[in-house]
Amino acid sequence: MFSIILSVVKFELARSLTPGRLAIWFLLVGFPIVLIGMLRLNGIGQGAGEFWGIRLYFLCPEVLCLLALLLWATPVVSTEIAGQTWGYLAMRPSGRGEVILGKYLTAVIWSVSATLVSVTACGALLGARGGFKLWVVMCLLCVISSLAHAALYLLIGVLFHRRTIVTAVFYTGAVEYGLSFVPAVANKLTINYRLRGLLSNWMDWEAVRSRAENVFGSESSSIHLGVLMLMTVTLLGLAIAKVMYSQFPTQQEG
Repeated sequence: MFSIILSVVKFELARSLTPGRLAIWFLLVGFPIVLIGMLRLNGIGQGAGEFWGIRLYFLCPEVLCLLALLLWATPVVSTEIAGQTWGYLAMRPSGRGEVILGKYLTAVIWSVSATLVSVTACGALLGARGGFKLWVVMCLLCVISSLAHAALYLLIGVLFHRRTIVTAVFYTGAVEYGLSFVPAVANKLTINYRLRGLLSNWMDWEAVRSRAENVFGSESSSIHLGVLMLMTVTLLGLAIAKVMYSQFPTQQEG
C-alpha cells in the first residue's frame, strides 16, 4: 500500500513539474512577500508583533495555502476525467484509495513548500519585528492548514467533479471565511477557527483573545489539534469511500 502511494506521489510530482505550474508556484510564493514588503516600506506596524502576526497568518496559512490547494487538491478527479485516464483507475478498485491518498500528499507537498518558503522570506523582511517564535508558529500552522484544507478540498473535488473550483471557492467564502467568524457553535466546526485558536494560544496573545473570543476561541491547543486531526481523517475517509464505491462519467459521457 505504502509503495503504491509513494509511486503515485512521485508520478504526480513529476507530472506537475511543468513551466506553467512552476510559474504559478512562484507567483503564489511572491504574493505575501510583496505585500509584507510594501507594508514595511511604508513604515506601517512599526514594532507591533501582533499586527504582523495576524497579517502574516492571514496571508500564508490561510490565503496562500487555500489558493495552492485550489489548484492542486480540488481537481483530483476532474483532471483524470478530462485526460480520459479515469477508466484505467476504475478498472482497479483496490488501487483507487492509494491513488487518492497519493494525490492528497502531492497537493500537501506543493502547498507546504509554497507557504514555508513564503513565510521564511516574510520573516526575513520583518526581522526582529517578527521573531523566531512567530516564524516557527507560522510554519507549523502552514503544515496543519495544508493537511486539513487539502482533505477538505479533496472531498469537494470528489463530490463535485464538474464544477470543482467554483464549489470550493463558494464553500471557502461562505463557511471558512463567513461562518468561522460567527459567534455560534457552528463556527467551531470550521478549520480556520481552530487555526486561529492555535495562533493565539501559541503566540500567548491573551489580550487579543480576550477582546475577540469568538474569533480566536478559548479552547486549549490540544482541543484545537484534536478537532483538526479528527476533521482531517474524517474528510479523507469520506473522499476515499466516495471514490471506492462510486462511478464517474468519462469525458465522452459528460
